[in-house]
Amino acid sequence: MTNQPEIVAAYLDEWGVVAPEVHQAAVALREQAESYARATLHNEDAGHTLLAKASAIVTRALYDQPGRITNLRAYLFQTYKRQVLAELEKEKSRERILAEGASKARSGQRGDSAEMDQYILVQELRKRMNERTRQVFDLLCLGHSFEEIGSMLGKSSRAIRNNYYEQIARLKPELSGEMDK
Repeated sequence: MTNQPEIVAAYLDEWGVVAPEVHQAAVALREQAESYARATLHNEDAGHTLLAKASAIVTRALYDQPGRITNLRAYLFQTYKRQVLAELEKEKSRERILAEGASKARSGQRGDSAEMDQYILVQELRKRMNERTRQVFDLLCLGHSFEEIGSMLGKSSRAIRNNYYEQIARLKPELSGEMDK
């Protein structure tokens, strides 16, 4: 863990304001949070992002309900664990949806030919995407916003959006040329 300067005033994070005392609690919980994220999500980076999000949530609770939170570290860690478990549920849902689609395709349960054509087109498009674009595409299909995807991947939503659309624009002529044949 690196030595960080002491925060003496609230600051604005991606998810909102973070109070200095909440920041201090987050710094104290960092190793425990990393361990929890590693064990649960197998992804420390997502854990860092979720700890920052939990810090903003706890700050709002501190301001909205003064005096209600008696053990700040415990409250922050519980909020963090809820964020991690929600993220885990999203990942499991994504895997389940993708597995169901693959299972239906293998068993021929896809309904009419238009649906089958659409499925084949999407699979062909996914194959041509690079890893990052495919990951963003799958998350968008699951209903995540670019802002949520940015926080999951630890990048700005603007960078994710721009890169995604650049990659899609690059694929359009390639697919158009094949469809004309």
